[in-house]
Amino acid sequence: MRDATRLDIYFKDDKALFLIPLYQRKYSWKKKHCQRLYADLLKIHEQHLFSHFFGSIVSVKASETDNDLLIIDGQQRITTISLLVLAAINAVDNGEMKCENRRFVEDTRDKYLMAKYRRHVERKIKLRPIDDDLKAYDALFSNDKEQFVPADQSGMTSNYLFFYSLITSSNSLVFEDLIEAIEKLIVIDICLDSKDNPQLIFESLNSCGKDLEEADKVRNYLLMSESKEVQEKYYYQYWSKIEKNTDGEPTAFIRDYLTIKNKVISSQEDLYFDFKQFDEDKKMPREELLNELLNYSRYYRKAAKGETGIEQLDIKLKQLASIGSNVCMPFYMQFLKYADENGLGVNIQYEVLDVVENYWARRIICGWPANVMSKTFALLHSDVMRVYRIHEKRGVDVTVSYTEILKYIILKKQGTGVFPTDGHVDDSFPQRQVYKMPPSYRAFLLERMENQNSKERDSLIIQKMEEGKISIEHIMPQNLNAQWKKDLGPNADEVKDKYLHTFANLTLTGYNSEYSNRPYIEKWNGYTFKKKDKVTKEEKEVVVTGYKDSPFRLSNYMKTHQQWTEKELVERGQELLRDFKRLWPMITTAYEPLEKAVDVVSLNDDDAEFTGRSISAYIFRGERHPVTTWKDMLVEVCKNLFSEKPTDMLYLATKNSMLFIKDEGYTTRIADNCYVWSANSTKNKQSVLLYIFKELNISPSILEVELVPQTNNEDMVDE
Repeated sequence: MRDATRLDIYFKDDKALFLIPLYQRKYSWKKKHCQRLYADLLKIHEQHLFSHFFGSIVSVKASETDNDLLIIDGQQRITTISLLVLAAINAVDNGEMKCENRRFVEDTRDKYLMAKYRRHVERKIKLRPIDDDLKAYDALFSNDKEQFVPADQSGMTSNYLFFYSLITSSNSLVFEDLIEAIEKLIVIDICLDSKDNPQLIFESLNSCGKDLEEADKVRNYLLMSESKEVQEKYYYQYWSKIEKNTDGEPTAFIRDYLTIKNKVISSQEDLYFDFKQFDEDKKMPREELLNELLNYSRYYRKAAKGETGIEQLDIKLKQLASIGSNVCMPFYMQFLKYADENGLGVNIQYEVLDVVENYWARRIICGWPANVMSKTFALLHSDVMRVYRIHEKRGVDVTVSYTEILKYIILKKQGTGVFPTDGHVDDSFPQRQVYKMPPSYRAFLLERMENQNSKERDSLIIQKMEEGKISIEHIMPQNLNAQWKKDLGPNADEVKDKYLHTFANLTLTGYNSEYSNRPYIEKWNGYTFKKKDKVTKEEKEVVVTGYKDSPFRLSNYMKTHQQWTEKELVERGQELLRDFKRLWPMITTAYEPLEKAVDVVSLNDDDAEFTGRSISAYIFRGERHPVTTWKDMLVEVCKNLFSEKPTDMLYLATKNSMLFIKDEGYTTRIADNCYVWSANSTKNKQSVLLYIFKELNISPSILEVELVPQTNNEDMVDE
């Protein structure tokens, strides 16, 4: 039988036991899962929701005579609810949770936790976990912490104590409110007959079939609450087109869309929950949200596929796509949308994309990490827009293009996001080990250095490389024979170790396997050899074109050099370096920032310098709050965040990292059982807030600070 059932109905049988089969895993819900459940219950209560979907529970009757159920799938949910109810009952018993009707507490205990009228059994607790969890679970009924299995040894104890701290700290619910919210949880009840094989059912549910993608969950969330007619309309009018625009893989797109909207990059595992939270916070009409998703998906496809319909832009976008990284997608989507809406010309759009390519190429050649680029490109368009807003507030026209402001923003980057200078490139290029790059980076650089910006470019080079029709050729081979050692001289092995995998020794060819480790003069001049045809078995003469007649631009240097020694390697390396810097020159900007009266910066601005400057106010969600110290700002912001998300903040406090459950001496109280590390430097206060924002999945951009020059010897540790 398969039915949507209220959770209290599922628990109501006062004779039935819930038995967790021995083959099931131990209880494993993390605190973040418990926190999310408690937050949902608060929302049910505060928003007077009629119901809330809690997942499915699959069970099979344990016998023909009793109503006992073997819980095949859903034991984590049942166990967690049992722990929460038990924590609430014990909190009432200890006088730490309000209750209006004591009889209701006993009724709840009987319904959710006990098989009160079950006969012929000593243990009348409704849930029977597997043996590893049983001792810890039963000990909680004593309501005596001395008898509990230690929390670091049992998830049962750990999550029970976490629920207990949420219940007793927030004071947001009386007992009846909490149970009423729990009763509104809806489960899909799949109950099978005892003759069905539970192991086969379990294997079927957990088979090797493809799991739901995060985008599948988002789709179901967007459509499932609508009528059948509206579901069909929304699916065909919006969602199916979104899937088409993303080649049937919309999960990455949903993540990039959320990055644009939240200015925070969601983790893959939390993507569905982050989207759900975004929708609940923004409260956009469903069709309006779907329409916006569809609109952004069009720009996603234009960027990913190079399908703007403008040849110049499409070539550049395909070149960028060949890098093989999607961290720029939030920027591309925002910029292309902005360009359309504001009538930016093709040349400006091309310049912007060319700057992005330059940024990538130089960082790749320097071997700098790509993961830091995610945050850079998540905020890059917003950073440009902030400059426009500053000018608007001051009543000063912007006299340069979007490109110039973009270059100004990128050139301001410090630390791991810095734009590589010519000095960085000069140092890195000669010794960069090409085969230590990801294959997509190699292909991108070699294709661009081969084609450059020629109108006669071969647009299929990368495709031919993937198909094996073109390959990367080591001019000096990887295995030096006697002739090569003679040509290279007495330090041949040292020359090989230094230059083998550098650009100086690499080119493109269609004859890689034929060239092998032949002497350089043969590779240069070309040669013929006989090769047996695989089908006819007849020997045919094969003509191999030498470097001197190569069609590849990357082989131009070799056309005029009939020997290959360290001298040629150094010369060719310098020639390619010059080509590299002509293709991707050091950028400069014509934009000059306005003089600053009061400097207003975002908390997550990598280029802002906080240390040594005084704070005059902070702006939280658009509202200005004067303060005189960094500590005041930190504490006030934390209190604001606690008022918005108390359960999340209490959860973070249990980690005892930046937030703590008790006063540690170097902390300041935010609320009961929640203290923030405040006796630290200005930079550390920034780190504390960035950590909290990240954990709460809130964009740090909601917080800005007004900075003024420090005029006295302020205490930068405590204030």
